[in-house]
Amino acid sequence: MAAEEKKEKETVAEEPKGGKSFVKIIIIVLVILILLVVLGVGGLIAWKKYIAPAIGMAPHEGGAVAKKDKKEEGDTDGTTLGPMLPLEPFIVNLAEPGGKRFIKVTMEMELGSKEMEAEVKNKLPQFKDHIITVLSSKTMDEVITAEGKFKLKEEIMARINQNLKTGVVKNVFFTEFVVQ
Repeated sequence: MAAEEKKEKETVAEEPKGGKSFVKIIIIVLVILILLVVLGVGGLIAWKKYIAPAIGMAPHEGGAVAKKDKKEEGDTDGTTLGPMLPLEPFIVNLAEPGGKRFIKVTMEMELGSKEMEAEVKNKLPQFKDHIITVLSSKTMDEVITAEGKFKLKEEIMARINQNLKTGVVKNVFFTEFVVQ
């Protein structure tokens, strides 16, 4: 009887060893799968939120772009630029505590058509005021990233386009951008 009890204890002791290693393998595989899923989802979110907008691949919602689509006619393939209107440099204090930081921006506006050039030049003081207001409302952290610059362009275009009647500003190009 003592021999039978020893055999039972040995078989009971052996089973958990094999079972424990199998459970460890399953746990490791599950952890790896969960890690892959988390990394995949995180990468997708990072791509959609940060990377794609920074390189101009994300679809735009509302704002200036939606207005642009309604008013714009005759845009062929999107590779040719419309008439360009250069603007003088803007030097504005940023919305920082103490007002010690400033931004210097030179830009050019791509107009939807040659016909709207007269309207834009006529309303240029109003547009400059809009641009100064937008620039001075930003902090350094908001404008130093690529995404921040993209959002700044979109906001400037939206403010200008809401005051145009004959067309839209298709794009804003920063030709100089300095933050100090």
